[in-house]
Amino acid sequence: MNRFFFIALLALLSTACVKDSIGDIAPEQAPSDKIHNWGGEPGCVSEAAAKGRLMVRLNDKQATIAVEGIELEVEPLFPKAASDTKLERWQLVHFDKELDLKSVAESIAALEDVERVEFDLKMKRIVSESLPMPSSRPEPTRSVELPFDDPELPYQWHYYNDGSLADYADKAEQCLAGADINLLNAWKYTAGDSRVIVAVMDGGIMCDHPDLKDNMWVNEAEQNGQKGVDDDGNGYVDDIHGYNFVADSGNVTADDHGTHVAGTIGAVNNNGYAVCGIAGGTGNNDGVRLMSIQIFDGEESCYQHQIVRGYQYAADNGAVLINNSWGYDPESYISDNEFEKWDSALKNAIDYFEANARLEGVMEGGMAIFAAGNETYHQPCYPGAYHKYVCVTAMSSDYTAAYYTNYGPGCNVVAPGGDANYGTLFCISSTSIDTTYGYEYMQGTSMATPHVTGCAALALSYALKQGYTLTPDYLRALIQTSVHDINQYQTGTKRYFDYVQGSYYNIDLAPYAKKLGSGYIDAHLLLMQLDSTPCLYFKTGVATSLSLDEYFGGGSEDLTYQGCEISDEVRDALGMQNKPRIENGLLSIKCNKPGVGRIKVNAIIGGQTVGGGDVMGGMVVEREFELVVRGSVADNGGWL
Repeated sequence: MNRFFFIALLALLSTACVKDSIGDIAPEQAPSDKIHNWGGEPGCVSEAAAKGRLMVRLNDKQATIAVEGIELEVEPLFPKAASDTKLERWQLVHFDKELDLKSVAESIAALEDVERVEFDLKMKRIVSESLPMPSSRPEPTRSVELPFDDPELPYQWHYYNDGSLADYADKAEQCLAGADINLLNAWKYTAGDSRVIVAVMDGGIMCDHPDLKDNMWVNEAEQNGQKGVDDDGNGYVDDIHGYNFVADSGNVTADDHGTHVAGTIGAVNNNGYAVCGIAGGTGNNDGVRLMSIQIFDGEESCYQHQIVRGYQYAADNGAVLINNSWGYDPESYISDNEFEKWDSALKNAIDYFEANARLEGVMEGGMAIFAAGNETYHQPCYPGAYHKYVCVTAMSSDYTAAYYTNYGPGCNVVAPGGDANYGTLFCISSTSIDTTYGYEYMQGTSMATPHVTGCAALALSYALKQGYTLTPDYLRALIQTSVHDINQYQTGTKRYFDYVQGSYYNIDLAPYAKKLGSGYIDAHLLLMQLDSTPCLYFKTGVATSLSLDEYFGGGSEDLTYQGCEISDEVRDALGMQNKPRIENGLLSIKCNKPGVGRIKVNAIIGGQTVGGGDVMGGMVVEREFELVVRGSVADNGGWL
């Protein structure tokens, strides 16, 4: 329904049942239960299926495929798949394109050693659009000092929204403080690490973009090797920054969508040019590295066998996270079982990435993150909807569901995706292949997804810094719990302009409540959860008293407190004129400046004095907290 900025895979294209058959090839009774991924109704092969090619999984990797009367050329679907028993049994089978595809599939499926046969569907992209640059933009007034000198950072409200851009919205309530990922506070702890490699499965990244080139992943063996030679022996020639799976070439070609997504994850920070990336570093060559897994090239798109190879390539070449701004039409599958049954090759490939990607010393296994889709549909697109993958929905700059976002079961977490109906400035600003400005504005769940991927990259960067070891399951859990409530804002209606119909409509927000995911992600909270450090939230300029029951037990008001430890530096940074105090189990603080800082609270448990020596008394229990001060906080402790 929506034409804005979402790359979709239209697996369910118009289908045509093939009636002609090759009489002397097809068996009397074809084992149709072995044939999957028709791209339409069983028995009807989609027009999107490749002619003269099938994907076949054998019962045993040593088995052979031979059909009398048909000349077959067989190659492994997954190069160098010896480490995975499922992947090594997949074969890509080529034959004469003039032969009837359905009949050949039936003949191969009849072989005893064949476990399943899948058609190789072409993944057709929906053309993405970018919003026109505003003719002029006012200088924003920010309430906090920005840490980097990138000129576009003040306009990247999706990183840190203090409400200062509200003057440039049609209505002030369209830009509310706190509708962001709280990135500036996270940057106080880390801005990235070059050892973290993030794959972007999308259109090709503009590898020589001034704001991306220094954070591109580099295959040094190929960069320093001989052109036209597979110098590192990984099965791919000249793959310096990734691979163009559409053209089967190491030449990654620049695409606006893929470049925009890459910039949100890892554009170079503090270089005085264009935008900031979530995990783009501090300008000291310390940003995460971006690997381009190109599955769209201009109007051309991949077949499924190329996409599945992309997952193996990413895992085998060092990526630990993979961002996916694509998915099937949301009506293509209605359950996980359907997806597992019909798309086994794709699922095997994604599972291979999640099982075999790794970040040495930090995480054994990888994580795939998907966009929910832009059809305003009541379920997200597969593969993202699958319960073991992270699926991202989109919100606007006022906490409401973005008008285009899919929602429903299978959605895991929310991130800013922008909203063109609020004005260009309230879409997502990131890198562009047009280097006149170096950036442009887009909207979509494709824009929300790299916010979550970027936060995951920050978490891994912080884990490297702190010496933490994670598992993919733990990181997924942290991402889905490092959030603030989104449901309270899904009330009433919001108006949007349908550019296709040329009319305004009102969207009822109530259906989105409890269907967008666990909440909207907070990068700072994610890092604090890694530290197991509780966050206490305060509103700027308001004296607040918080109960310590949650941290010292239900009898916290009866404990004896030795006081609070807080540095003068933190007090000055938060505009704290008086020291925090504790009375009757309540921590009272007033901060006049937004920011974050640590505080330690010491309580005596087991008496009014500390025991030891000649004294019978209790022990000192110390709890460390992160004070988080923003312009607005909600009653539930999250941002308004």
